[in-house]
Amino acid sequence: MTLKEFEDEIDAIDVDKREDGRYTKEEIYDLGCKFIDMTASEKRLFGGWDKLLSILQPLDKNGEVMTKGETFRCWIKSLRYAKGAVVKDERLISGKTINDISFEEFENQTEAIKQNLYKQQVKTRDSLNSYRRILREEARLEDFKEIMKECSKNQEDLGLIEYTGDSSKCENEAVLLISDLHIGMQVDNFYNTYNVEVARKRMGALVQKTIKYCKAHNVKRLNILELGDAVHGLIHTSARLEQEIDVVQQIMVASQILSDTVNQLRAAAPEITYRSCTDNHSRMMPNLHESVEAEQYSKLITFYVKSKLENTNVIFPDDNLDQEIGLVELMNGDLLAFAHGHHDQYNTAFQTYCGMTQKFIKYICLAHFHSKKVKSFMGAKVIINGCVGGVDQYAFGRRLFGKPEQTLMIFDGTDMVDVSLNLDIK
Repeated sequence: MTLKEFEDEIDAIDVDKREDGRYTKEEIYDLGCKFIDMTASEKRLFGGWDKLLSILQPLDKNGEVMTKGETFRCWIKSLRYAKGAVVKDERLISGKTINDISFEEFENQTEAIKQNLYKQQVKTRDSLNSYRRILREEARLEDFKEIMKECSKNQEDLGLIEYTGDSSKCENEAVLLISDLHIGMQVDNFYNTYNVEVARKRMGALVQKTIKYCKAHNVKRLNILELGDAVHGLIHTSARLEQEIDVVQQIMVASQILSDTVNQLRAAAPEITYRSCTDNHSRMMPNLHESVEAEQYSKLITFYVKSKLENTNVIFPDDNLDQEIGLVELMNGDLLAFAHGHHDQYNTAFQTYCGMTQKFIKYICLAHFHSKKVKSFMGAKVIINGCVGGVDQYAFGRRLFGKPEQTLMIFDGTDMVDVSLNLDIK
C-alpha cells in the first residue's frame, strides 16, 4: 500500500457522522497493521506513529487515550501476534524475512533455537545447584561452629601451662605428627583394645614423651600437624558397626582431647604452632561420590581447638596451600609438605608434591595408611605416620597388623632425628 492509498483509506472513514466521533477498535487495528507494512520512508513522510496516534486516538486498557506513538505501535504488534499474524517484512533470528524462508527451514531453525535454550537452561540450573550447594555447606558449617563455640564456653578452662625450661638455650625445631585417632571406634581383639578411654591414655603418653624429647633436644619451636581422621565417622558399614558413640559425640570428644593435648604440649617448647588438614573419615556424606571435600567435620574440630586456645601462645598459621594440603618452611630452610594421604600414593608422593608445587620438598608427611613407613627419594623423605587407634576390624580382617604409634621429627640444623612414639597402651 502506498502512502496516498493509506491516507485515502483514513479519509474514507467519516467518524464525524458517528455519535462518539471515534474509530472502532477493528478499524484502528486494521489501519495500524497496514501502517506497519509500509516502508520506513513512507512512515516518515506520513509523520510516524505519533501522527497516526493523534488521528486515530486509540484507548489503552484503562480507557484513556494513548499518549505515545511507540506504545500504540507495540499494542498493534501484540494484537497481531495474538491473532496469529506475522509481520511479513520483519526479520527472523536467521536474518531472513518470513517470505524468504520455507516452513521446513523455519521449523528446523525453531528446533535449533529450542535446543540451545534448553542447553542454557541446564547450564543455568547446574550453576545454581552448585551455588546453592556452597551456600548450604557454609550455612551448615556456620551453624555447627556456633554450637561448637557455645560448647567450648561451657567446658572447663584448660588451665595455665607454660614452658619452664631455659628458652635461651633452645635452637632446634620439632614436628609432631598426630593422626588417625578414630575417636568413636571401639575395638576389642587379642591384638588391640581401643575406645575413648584408651584414646585419652595414649594421647597422654604422647604428650609426656613429646615433652621429654623436646626438652632433651632443646627444641625452640614445636610444629603440631594434625593429619586427620580424628573421628571414626560413618563412611563405611564397619565404621557404623564399630562406633562406640555417635558422630556428634565423636566430634566433641575429639575436639576436647586435641585441645587438651595441644595445651599440655605448650610445656614442650617456647613456640607452638598448630596446623591441620581435611581427611576421609570426617566427611559428612558416607558416599564418596556424593561428598564434597569442603564438607568435613574436621573443620569443626579445628575451629573448636582454635576457640579453646585463642588466648594462649599457640599460633594457628592460616597458610595451607589448600584445605587438604599444607606446606611449612622449617627454620633450617627445608620445605615440609603434609596431607592426610587418602588422595596420595606412597611411591609417587615425592613426584606429585614436587611437581605440583614446582619446589623441592625435602619432607612429605602423610597419614591414612595406619602403619609407620619412611622411604627416601632423591634426598627427600616420605614419612607415613602411624595410627593412634591401632588395628581395627577392617585391618584385622586383612591381616594388616601394626602397633599404635605417632611420629616426632626433631631438626638439629640439617640433621633430622626420627622418633617413633610407641603408644601401645590398653
